[in-house]
Amino acid sequence: MEEVAELGVWDAAGRMAAALGSGDLATLRALSAGEFWDRAGREELSDVARHAVAAGLLGALGRRTLLDAETRGAEYPRYVIEQQWTAIEREPVVEDQRLFTLADRAEIEASGDADRIERMGTKLAAQDAGRAYAAALARRDAPGATALWSSRFAEAHGADVLPRLRTVSDAALAAAVGPRTLVRVWYANAGDETAELLWRPSSDGALRIEGARTFRRPEFW
Repeated sequence: MEEVAELGVWDAAGRMAAALGSGDLATLRALSAGEFWDRAGREELSDVARHAVAAGLLGALGRRTLLDAETRGAEYPRYVIEQQWTAIEREPVVEDQRLFTLADRAEIEASGDADRIERMGTKLAAQDAGRAYAAALARRDAPGATALWSSRFAEAHGADVLPRLRTVSDAALAAAVGPRTLVRVWYANAGDETAELLWRPSSDGALRIEGARTFRRPEFW
């Protein structure tokens, strides 16, 4: 995680979280690259800041950080924001971001809006798969968890993930966007981490994990 430390990304992300929690738009602007702010940052961050009642960091990976914001009165009660940082004149600023949320399947299906239901189909399916995976992890159910891995994921990550599964104390789906989900995992006496999982349909039509990357706090790097 040298890149995070060298760029001062973790400290900058902490200031971003504090600014969101306090509604400090000037600091949000200062921590954003100009092109990003004009393209998406102003609208997205201002909306979250307007409704945020709490915000904190979940972890970092390379130049990316995960920020968890609890909101009241917004479209979604929680946003997890993945931000990519870059250094401009040695100061880290956000150059891009992705918003993860949880959609309410029951509400969407009850709306009767066929276009909306179709548009949200990928996200809802990924959420269902992510919940099933989190439940398997929380039970420390190795067969249940590995059944949701693609062969490519099993080859690349199985040897690392399986031994750690025995030490899981809890797991929960945090948020999703498209075919990607965030699953937060707590370990006995070893803190927590958040895994970003990419889901793809297998030959049998079931969604399985095709790729993953893990965000951790500095003390667990």
